[in-house]
Amino acid sequence: MKEKRTAKKMRGGGNPEKREPSKFFRRFPPYVWISFALVFSFQMTVFYGSHVFLPYLPKYCPITWLDLQIPLVPEWLVVYFLSYLSWTVTVILILSENKNHGYRFAMAYVTSLAISGVFFLAWPLTMERPEVTGTGFFYDWLRFLYAVDEPVNFFPSLHVVFSYMCFRGSLGCRKIPRAYAIGQGVFLILVCFSVLFVKQHFLIDVPAGLAVGEIAWQIARLSRAERFPFLLERAFKKEKKRS
Repeated sequence: MKEKRTAKKMRGGGNPEKREPSKFFRRFPPYVWISFALVFSFQMTVFYGSHVFLPYLPKYCPITWLDLQIPLVPEWLVVYFLSYLSWTVTVILILSENKNHGYRFAMAYVTSLAISGVFFLAWPLTMERPEVTGTGFFYDWLRFLYAVDEPVNFFPSLHVVFSYMCFRGSLGCRKIPRAYAIGQGVFLILVCFSVLFVKQHFLIDVPAGLAVGEIAWQIARLSRAERFPFLLERAFKKEKKRS
C-alpha cells in the first residue's frame, strides 16, 4: 500500500521542481513560441510606439458620405473581440506547420506591421466617434472600448490586416484542415464588417488592410524572407557551442 501511494504521489507531481511543462506547451516545438513572442513584441512596439509621435503630427479625417450611412451596431463587438482569440490560435497553428512556412509567415506578419507603422505616421487619421446613448450590455461594452482605445492608427485597419494574414497563412498549411482555412476567410469578411459597424474605422481602412496584408505576403514570398530567421537560428547555435 505504501509503495502504491508513493507511486501515485510521484505521478501527481509531488515535487513542484520536477513537474513537466503542460501538454499544451509541449505539443509545439520551441521555435513556435519564440516566433510567437517576437511577432507579438513587434506588434506591440509598432502599435504603441506610434503613439509617442502622433501627438506632434497633424490629424486627418477622411470620412465620406458612405461612412455616414453605416449605422452603429454594437452587437458586432462580438466579432470584433473574438478576432483576438482567432489571431492567437491561428498564428500558433500556422507557425507550427513547419519551420519554412512558419518563418515565412512570421516575416510576412512583421512586414505587414512595418508597412502599417509607416502609414500610421505618414498619414495619421482620427475619428470623431458617435455619442453612445443606448443602454445595455453591448452599449456598455462599446463605451469601454472607446474609453481604452484612442482614436488613432486607422489606416490600414490592423484588425483586417491580421485577419487577412491568418487566412492567407492558413491556406498554405497541410496540418490545418481546409474547412478551418475557409472559416478564416469567412471570419475575415465578418471582421471587415465589424470594424465599420462599431465605428472603429473608415471605409477606406478596410481595402487598405487587405492590400497591406497581400503586399506583405508577396514581399516575404518573393524575397524568401524565411531565410533570415534560419540565419539567426544558425548564428545562435554557433554562439551556444562556443560558450
